[in-house]
Amino acid sequence: MSSEPVQEDIGIVVEMTGRIARVELERGGGCKGCSMRGMCFSKGKPAVFELATELDLAPGDRVSIVISPRAKILSSLLIFLMPVLFLFLGFVLASRLMAELPSIGVAFGFMAVSFLIVRLIDRKMGNHLEIRLGEKL
Repeated sequence: MSSEPVQEDIGIVVEMTGRIARVELERGGGCKGCSMRGMCFSKGKPAVFELATELDLAPGDRVSIVISPRAKILSSLLIFLMPVLFLFLGFVLASRLMAELPSIGVAFGFMAVSFLIVRLIDRKMGNHLEIRLGEKL
């Protein structure tokens, strides 16, 4: 059984403040081929991370960004699975008390609540993900 190497993303340093690098994530080949490419980050805004580093970097430098597989999997589950679960849970609970059409509306209301919960979790825990700079390219 072989283990896959940790996938590194590529970023460009846009600003250095002391030992903190502001790095803009380049959309990789995986993003171009993904049908959900607009879901991970806002379409009009680049993904920018502020990361501590000991590397000697300047704006314009390309660097590797290492995001732990655990963080990627947990984020994906939270973003994609939680709303679907809330949708079904809302429908099942509402269908016991109401007709089908109102139950569908309640189900979508539950899904909307899940988006708010995801946003709250992101604000509270988003800065604690394992993201670090790998090396200067």
